[in-house]
Parts: sequence; C-alpha cells; structure tokens
Amino acid sequence: MAGLKELRTRLDSAKSTQQLTSAMKMVSVSKLRKAQNRTARVREMCFRLMAIYRTMTQENDAYLQSHLLHKGYERPSRVLIIVVASDKGMCGTFNTSVCRAAEDYIRENYSDFSLSDIGVFSIGNKAGQYFASKQYARMLSESCAPAGEMDYAHLEPWMEEILRAYEHGRIQKVEVVYCRPVNAATHVVKVQEILPVAGILKIGEAAIEEFRKQGESSASIGDVEVARHRAGFFKAGMVEALPGLESVLESMLPKVASLYLYLSLCQSAVAEHGARMTAMSQATDNAEELIKELNLRYNKLRQSGITNELIEIVSGATAQR
Repeated sequence: MAGLKELRTRLDSAKSTQQLTSAMKMVSVSKLRKAQNRTARVREMCFRLMAIYRTMTQENDAYLQSHLLHKGYERPSRVLIIVVASDKGMCGTFNTSVCRAAEDYIRENYSDFSLSDIGVFSIGNKAGQYFASKQYARMLSESCAPAGEMDYAHLEPWMEEILRAYEHGRIQKVEVVYCRPVNAATHVVKVQEILPVAGILKIGEAAIEEFRKQGESSASIGDVEVARHRAGFFKAGMVEALPGLESVLESMLPKVASLYLYLSLCQSAVAEHGARMTAMSQATDNAEELIKELNLRYNKLRQSGITNELIEIVSGATAQR
C-alpha cells in the first residue's frame, strides 16, 4: 500500500500543476491579445510618422544628410546594444534566444572593438541577469531596466539620455536586439539600427508604399475620405511645416528613433506572451499525459492488491475445509 500512497501523492501534484499551467496559459492568452492590439496601434502610428517625415525631407534632403542623427558618425567607435527580453521566465527559449543572439551578433560584428567601447543596456530583468557577468561597458546611468514598466512615458527619459550621449560622442551607434513575432507561437530575433535613423527611414519607405496601397484599396470600395487621409499627404508639397521645416525636422528626428524603439518593446511583449502561452500549453499537455500514466499505474497496482487479497481469502477458506 506504500506504493499506492506514493502514486496518489504524485497524482495530486500533477493535477495541481496542470491547473496552474492551464490558468497561466489563459492569462497569457489575455495578455497576448492586449499586446497585439497595442502593437497594431503603435505600429501604424510609427509608420505614419516615418512616412510623413520621409515626405517632408524630400523637400530638404540636404539638411537631412547633414544632420548627425541621420547621417551618423563616419566610423563609429563606440556602440550601444539594447537587448529587449522579459522580467519573468516560464516562456520557453524566449529570453535565452534573444540574449544569445545579441552576444553572437556582437562577436560577429564588433570583434575588433575593445569591451570598453561596447555597451549593453538590458530591458528586462532576464537580460540584465544574463549580461551582469559580462565585461561590456556601462554607457548609461543604469545597465538594466524592467521591461514590465517600460511604457512610452518610462522610455522617454532613457531615450533622452541616449540622445545626449550620442550628440556628445560617448555613444556613436545604437542598435536594438529584440524578438519579433511571426505568429502567436513563433518569433524571430531581429537586430535594428535606431541611431543614426537612416536605417529606420528605409522601413519608412516600405510604410509609404503600404499606406498608398491601403489608400487605393479604400478608394476602390468608395471610401474616398479614408483614401485621401491615408495617401494624400505622402506627396511632396502636401505637408506644411510650422514654424519652419528645419525646426520641425529637428524635433521629429528623436521621435522617430524613440517611437521605433517603443515599437520594438511592444513587438517583444507580443512574442513573450506568445512564447509563454505556447510553453504553458505544452506543460498542460505534458501534465495530462503524466496524469493518464499515473492513473493507469495506480489502477493496476490497486487491482493487483485487490486480487492478492482475494487470493488470500480464498486460500484461507479452502484450508479450513
């Protein structure tokens, strides 16, 4: 009977674990939907800003090419890598994959740099723990910030500090490493240069084309106002800048970098919740399989005990005859 008691304890433990992982899966599903909705809004806002900015610079390309935030340093000698992970675990290989990808990227692209010229700023406690033992330089006031608190209001002070360091030459290039979701179950690690902003504006070119197609699609079904709203201001001369084009561009350049970094955080949150949902779903399925196996073993052992008791009773009755 000691075996039955042990199996009963394991069964109760497996059922408790299954209930926990199932609840965590449902929580992740809810958070995933909210993160997807937020990302969709931020993505459209980000691409609209880049599209408007690119349209405005068609009229003043010389100013754009001479601006430090756009053209960058000729030969960057100090680089900051922003690694976006999560604060919590239980999300499969999400945190490990992005941290290892960041380290591999640094090794492949900055092997000729000294460690004092490579800075890593971790967003997410798991990334902070991973890089805490590494010898990379600390280029900001902190080396790690929690991902859970990183909304746009919390991101702005960090971005202002990065921009100040960039303008003074303490940082000469900034790249962000994050997970971009492919679908709810899978993600890929992406590296994007955010300072200088020339790399982001290439994405803006694709955004212009996308919004133009959306405008044509809206016009084709008779929604002319939506078509004008989405496609009309992407023509040169359609945007009026007050008090002046250069002053507006000056204020927009940091916003382009900040908003794209925030979009990266939003996409990373979608990938994180998708990875945790998948991990918890697999854990729930594994618990179900374990419960079935333990139930089968428990019933076999219990049946065997009952059979042995019956044999003993019959044998005793036979011996008394």
